Amino acid sequence: MTLSAIPDGPGGVEMNHGRSAPIFFLLVLAFAVPLWLLSGRLGLIGALRIPASDLALAFTPMLVGLGLVAWREGWRNAARLLMRAFDVTSIRGGRWMAATLLIPPCIYLVSWSVMRLSGADHPIPTPGLFRLGLLLVLFLVLAAGEEVGWMGYAFGPLQQRFGALGASLLIAIPWWLGHLPSMSAIGVPAGDMVWWILGALALRIVMTWLYSGAGASLSAVVAFHALLNLSRIAIVPAVGAHYIGAYQAVAYLAVAVIAGAVIWQTRGRLATASKRGSSEDDSPTRPA
Repeated sequence: MTLSAIPDGPGGVEMNHGRSAPIFFLLVLAFAVPLWLLSGRLGLIGALRIPASDLALAFTPMLVGLGLVAWREGWRNAARLLMRAFDVTSIRGGRWMAATLLIPPCIYLVSWSVMRLSGADHPIPTPGLFRLGLLLVLFLVLAAGEEVGWMGYAFGPLQQRFGALGASLLIAIPWWLGHLPSMSAIGVPAGDMVWWILGALALRIVMTWLYSGAGASLSAVVAFHALLNLSRIAIVPAVGAHYIGAYQAVAYLAVAVIAGAVIWQTRGRLATASKRGSSEDDSPTRPA
């Protein structure tokens, strides 16, 4: 089976030598379980609609990934990995910047519009611009806390073994599972958790596609992840501490359509064609 490798930032896929996704996942689990157990005692953050423990959980993938890189590759490589999360200059091409910024709000605007056409009459929430600005900064930091681990560390070795699509689906599983305790804590119905399976799988495919197209840009994935959270708060109606499930379900279906189009357009590689023009080239591509 021919697999197309997506470069892993400066230095290419060779940077993944010696990295272990199973060890990463086990360590993330080991750190996350105590926080899940404490979530009921720490209460909820109503404005964010998350348990307070999520503020710590969000940084677990980053801390594990950076720790493993520092241990095996040195502190300089760990610092480089962290800096990649905020290096917006790494996003290659204006169309990939536009996709990163526009897809998240469009997903939820489509969801709201479909629900409106179906007869729902919930208004769009109207948070103030100042609040949205503060939330954007917070969500960027929280997204970096996750993606430095998921995409910055775990994606590379998984991609080398299973290809970009396989790696995306494998990351989606713990990503989905990791949200379930928090969703349960805020009273999300079981049906919404099932819909989240589709959302997690489709979003990971789209995020890998953006990562590849933007030139192995970790900051593109961080920005996309942060804008998803911000757009949901700004657009999706909520009841109490959780969002109305029907709006979420429509949003996940919208993402699944995008993910399906990506798989079809890239023939399952989730990567843009190399500059050499050969779609069957097995050799790793490198960013310019």
